[in-house]
Amino acid sequence: MRVLALLCLAMGVMLVACSANAVRTDTAGGFAGISTSDARDLPLNVESREEGRQGTNGGTVFDPISAPIDDEVAYRFDLGHCGLLSPVDLDGSFWDPLDGVTSSGAQLDLAGDPEMINAAAGAIVVIGDEMRFRTALGSVVRFERHEGEKEFPGCD
Repeated sequence: MRVLALLCLAMGVMLVACSANAVRTDTAGGFAGISTSDARDLPLNVESREEGRQGTNGGTVFDPISAPIDDEVAYRFDLGHCGLLSPVDLDGSFWDPLDGVTSSGAQLDLAGDPEMINAAAGAIVVIGDEMRFRTALGSVVRFERHEGEKEFPGCD
């Protein structure tokens, strides 16, 4: 009986350790139950974007200007020409990319994948303080809300 208890404990520890290091393979990427086929247009920004100011890292600092949007509703969205280096300003906040998966469920290279470093069309959905962006090719990027202003690097 004691050996069985120790074996169960060891298997439980292994299961927790393995799941902590597992690559996300959720190909729905937070869109499960949320239709993107009839995604809404984003509301107009609250104000127009002013010229930013010089940041401490050589980039340009901007304040968010986007209007609020509804949680758990898909909206059409395009990454700017610099991909994830472009301002992602939605729901009154900027957003910071965390991680992502390709349409096949493989880990997405946020710094090198062509969809992530160039303009890309898709749909977004905000769920609390997280956002998901699904590209037209099916990759999904997970973002966290960024509080306040944000500095953006230059982009060629």
